[in-house]
Amino acid sequence: MEHNTLELQEYIQPGKKVHLIGIGGVSMRPLGLVLQGMGLTVSGSDMNSSVSTDELISRGIRVEIGHRAENIGDADCIIRTAAVHNDNPEIASARAAGIPVFERAQAWGVIMRSYKNAICVAGTHGKTTTSGMIAQVLLEGGFDPSAFIGGKVKALGGSGRAGKSDIFVVEACEFVDTFLKLSNDISVILNIDNDHLDYFGDINGAIKSFRKFAENNTGALIVNGDDEYTMKAVEGLDKEIITFGWSETNDYWAKDVHKLGGAKSGYTLMHKGEAIAEIEAELNGVIT
Repeated sequence: MEHNTLELQEYIQPGKKVHLIGIGGVSMRPLGLVLQGMGLTVSGSDMNSSVSTDELISRGIRVEIGHRAENIGDADCIIRTAAVHNDNPEIASARAAGIPVFERAQAWGVIMRSYKNAICVAGTHGKTTTSGMIAQVLLEGGFDPSAFIGGKVKALGGSGRAGKSDIFVVEACEFVDTFLKLSNDISVILNIDNDHLDYFGDINGAIKSFRKFAENNTGALIVNGDDEYTMKAVEGLDKEIITFGWSETNDYWAKDVHKLGGAKSGYTLMHKGEAIAEIEAELNGVIT
């Protein structure tokens, strides 16, 4: 039996001991680092050694390679990835000992509640790139954000970091409604497309899920005003909605997009008819 998120709040506290099963994964590695930064004693296990497990070990986190019952030690709670099944020996050992088991998304949701500005980036396409860019801009701007990104970002030294500010940047994945377990203050919705339909059923199911995500948001919603399904998901919501895109009908839009050589491109950032900045971005894919 999975324990609920409210129970997990009791365990994500300085001095507690937490064991992460699948700690070398792209979302578990930064979770371990963030929990360590919050003052918890973190241990973990993974099926294979990797650059990620080596880094965690170098940071003082005990990592066992292979899943064995004794790996959980004297942990106060267990956090598992979605890929870890109930027949895992560490899960079985924890349950036999009465140690509560939680899911990764529950942990991120609890952690985010301690931040005043949890920025969640959702969408079928572009989440990793956009959340990585936001985190890097904040980092270089001196804001010292925490971050969890679904891919490695050079500026972050990996897929996540534990900062000291009240800002947390999270890539919010819609798969099996994972993003509904998060605590989002400011949310970005990039687009909604026909993906994960084995779970959502059809595009309308996906739209309904994104609407729930938007409803959970406590602050501004920043959405792609050119994307039909995104606009349908936020239609009629009593929220602050800020639109962006290519069209002049958006609150923010790109004018005079042009190539600058190599992967670099530029544009004039417009806001309600006024030019507010000249932007240069060294990214492929800005020109369409």
